[in-house]
Amino acid sequence: MATHVFRGIQRLNRVLDASIRAFNSTLKCTASLQTKIVKGSNGEKFFLSNDISYPETLVHEFIWNNIENYPDHVALECGISGKKYTFAQAKDATNYIGRSLRNIGLKEGDVLALVAPNFPDTVLGFLGSLSGGFIVTPMNPYYTVDEMSKQLLRANAKAIITSASVASTTLAATRACLSPETPFIVIDDKTGSIPEGSIPFDDLIKRGKSLPPISTSRIFDDIATVPFSSGTTGLPKGVMLTHRNLVSNIMMCQSCLDDSYIPTTSTHQEVIPTILPFFHIYGLNGVVLSRLAFGAKMVFIPKFVPETFLDVLQKSKATFLYCVPPIVLFLSSSSLVKMQHLEYIHTIVSGAAPLAKSDVDKLFNKFNIDPNIIKFRQGYGLTECSSVAFVEDGKKFSSIGKNLDGCLARLVNIETQQDIVTPGENGELWIKGPHIMKGYLNDEASTKEVLTEDKWLKTGDIAYFDEDYDFFITGRMKELIKVKGFQVPPAELEALLRAHPDVDDAAVIGIPHAKYGEVPKAFIVMSKDKKLTEDDIKNFMKEKVSHYKQLKGGVVFLDEIPKNAAGKILRLKLKNDY
Repeated sequence: MATHVFRGIQRLNRVLDASIRAFNSTLKCTASLQTKIVKGSNGEKFFLSNDISYPETLVHEFIWNNIENYPDHVALECGISGKKYTFAQAKDATNYIGRSLRNIGLKEGDVLALVAPNFPDTVLGFLGSLSGGFIVTPMNPYYTVDEMSKQLLRANAKAIITSASVASTTLAATRACLSPETPFIVIDDKTGSIPEGSIPFDDLIKRGKSLPPISTSRIFDDIATVPFSSGTTGLPKGVMLTHRNLVSNIMMCQSCLDDSYIPTTSTHQEVIPTILPFFHIYGLNGVVLSRLAFGAKMVFIPKFVPETFLDVLQKSKATFLYCVPPIVLFLSSSSLVKMQHLEYIHTIVSGAAPLAKSDVDKLFNKFNIDPNIIKFRQGYGLTECSSVAFVEDGKKFSSIGKNLDGCLARLVNIETQQDIVTPGENGELWIKGPHIMKGYLNDEASTKEVLTEDKWLKTGDIAYFDEDYDFFITGRMKELIKVKGFQVPPAELEALLRAHPDVDDAAVIGIPHAKYGEVPKAFIVMSKDKKLTEDDIKNFMKEKVSHYKQLKGGVVFLDEIPKNAAGKILRLKLKNDY
């Protein structure tokens, strides 16, 4: 109890210290404005939100806009090696990187693939590429060679930035599909050797110091990054996100989280352990870029190892924790976790997948946490909206809360396509705002499927709202399987399974899993006179897909995959039967 009281006094002092400094009025969360349903010019009925203002500037310029107030504060730190950069050093480094990338022959508008775990240099590579006038496609560093090759080709990558720990796989993918002259840049993460012929990442910074400054013609509505997402259906697609998309969403989040986030001053700096992968939009824009822009210290953890994660929490004196449901479940269930690991935490935000109130209660009850000391909030978003669309205010843990300032929302009846204005009635969730993607890369057909002519994004998620206008996700129209926040398209796994010489047909569904949210379960029709076991199928997939796409839900052998007259797999029947 004494610890809670002391920490409460500490937090109050920090708040009072921050309150005497003028905080940009555009960031003030005007929660007093109640959500309303209004009628639009085209007759649509949508949920109103507060207006939001944001500067029309490029992402990298926005990130460094206020660092004169805290140039010597640490911006980026590796939780493993201790390597760190202050805000001033990080800004300079990104400028040098941009110059060097142009100097080695890359042209403005070229796409660079960023394939690395969470390191400070990974962020520098992203922002440095933007400062050089390039576009970045972040990639999962744990992809297989085949998975990497597909994204490199679809994104038309002209250069690679990777790290020593995954350099061999990345190099194999690069050689398999790109020109031998493709610049191959490697971050020395001290885990292995740098392949011969590659460019050491540190050299970009060293050489850039002596190169002249560069200018770009990139504008606010140009594409900044192309993360890949499965969208509402089908195989992974490149999501074209502009500088406007990213900057506006950062400001939208800040507007509704400013009561949780304490501004950086001479006496206080938020410390955020960064375990969420940087290649995922949540980790990229929802956490790292949004918090750097307001002076937080980011402590990077390249891979989740329980002991390492907890050690970083304690030693860094972490104050603000962004996580996904499996991490919340780990904190509440693992005997390794002690109250000392959460001693300085004042806010926990969970996203990427739904979390039940009972899961949050379990964590709070474990340590007898006062919700006034540690506030819990849940958010909702997707790659196509630059990360975040809804945030819950800490009162209804099972809800995704209300639409962010600047984000309009609609509920549309799936059958009638009429707007829903009655609490408790389910419909497809549509959203609109400056954070909505430009479209899918080189895929006009898929873009038209999810973006209406007046720019409403059809999320494919089923939701309802209650009398307080808080929203709840109840299911998905789309058939994607969401494993630990990652989207796994059944069509991708089915195509691979059908490539097995002894498999005639296959179907994949997601089944509930206590730790991962969902996991893939396969249904197999064997070729005549062939004998396969569950292990045969699982081992076949092991070398072809990443760990979160593995068939952890098991394998069932059938005589026939149930389909409708048009040949579409009846996944609901599979779920009901099995």
